[in-house]
Amino acid sequence: DEDRDEDVGETDADAEQDPQKAVTDGSGGNVVMRNDDPPVVQKNPGVVSPFEVLVKAVGRPGYREFDPTVILFLTFPAFFGFMIGDLGYGLLYSAIGYFLYANYDSPAFKSMGGVTIACGLFTMLFGILYGEIFGLHLIATYLWEGTLGLSSAPLHKGLQPADIYWAQAWLTISVLVALVHLNVGYVFGFFEELEFHGFKAALTEKGSWFIAMNGLWLFVFSRLWANSKPSFLYTVFDGTGTAPEASGEFAGAAFELGFNGFSPVVGWVGLGLVLLGAGLLAMASFAELLEIFDVLVNVLSYTRIAAVLLAKAGMAFAVNLLFFGAYQHDGEFHFMLNHGPDYYIQEYGREAIMFGGLFHGGAAALLGGIVVLLVGHLLVLALGVTSAGLQAVRLEYYEFFSKFFDGGGREYAPFGYDRHYTTED
Repeated sequence: DEDRDEDVGETDADAEQDPQKAVTDGSGGNVVMRNDDPPVVQKNPGVVSPFEVLVKAVGRPGYREFDPTVILFLTFPAFFGFMIGDLGYGLLYSAIGYFLYANYDSPAFKSMGGVTIACGLFTMLFGILYGEIFGLHLIATYLWEGTLGLSSAPLHKGLQPADIYWAQAWLTISVLVALVHLNVGYVFGFFEELEFHGFKAALTEKGSWFIAMNGLWLFVFSRLWANSKPSFLYTVFDGTGTAPEASGEFAGAAFELGFNGFSPVVGWVGLGLVLLGAGLLAMASFAELLEIFDVLVNVLSYTRIAAVLLAKAGMAFAVNLLFFGAYQHDGEFHFMLNHGPDYYIQEYGREAIMFGGLFHGGAAALLGGIVVLLVGHLLVLALGVTSAGLQAVRLEYYEFFSKFFDGGGREYAPFGYDRHYTTED
């Protein structure tokens, strides 16, 4: 026993002087290394960090993966704010976000508060550009037209017949946003494949989709076989007043950029790129070639941005129509804020009146109208989360993340423990 105690004492002393030798001697020279990636700690700037909660809902980034939190910070509030686009709703969203951030100690609640504040700020920004507050064009009237002397607000939602080309513009812009968003995802995916599996895998598995998608949409925006495509693709960014060969007539330009389609030569190049991308994809996996139409479907999925914009604008309009009443003149809708229906009947005729409005129907109608107004706008506010919020989440998670993000990273918990036989109250 004394010899055994002396051996142990000598080993402890050796370990203090040469830990590496002690480990080697104690293991007999055999060491098994596990090839696990280290745990992950996400480090983002203060204003970006609340969006980590959205990434973690899918999965913590792997140790060698790109952390997409900063991309969500740049795109998610912009998607949300564009789809709602109202100063009044934006103020309420920001107030709700501040309440969550200031009154809860939970990191999850604070993060959701920060995300909600950002969404509210973008909703206010677009609301000012649209000139709307709770669906009323008061900002357009008093700021853009009254103070700044413009003929109207810089942007329109396209809900009114006179502004229908704006709705077409938002559909087109939704496609352009999709191309930028998805291209970023494919680029991230390409470089991750390049690092993990080499150039060939990166080119055939990610580069193929990048090439095919961009080729297809070069063709779509070209004047090749233009008569088979929607004419607004060539008019909403034109503004020259000429009749492009693609459209047959000048419909209206939301943004006068002088663009009325790429040349047919660019269209042929685009079709060639589609074939090249399909060939590269077949080299990676012939079965995936069956999904080549995703380069069309994934992009068209982003048109939900324009659809939600019009839907939310229509809901707010319906609430205000019931309360204030409205008339139509020269393709524009006007709420009866200053006068009753009789005044506008004399000015524009009875057929111009869309609805007389509960506000102008006596005391009982007024009380009922106030309930409709409050409940209606609260409903629009709530549906903004379940429509604009969920649609933005879907675009980020399904369309964008699927191009490069796997998740599966381990949380860094240096002082963690696993409880087996007891519980913690």
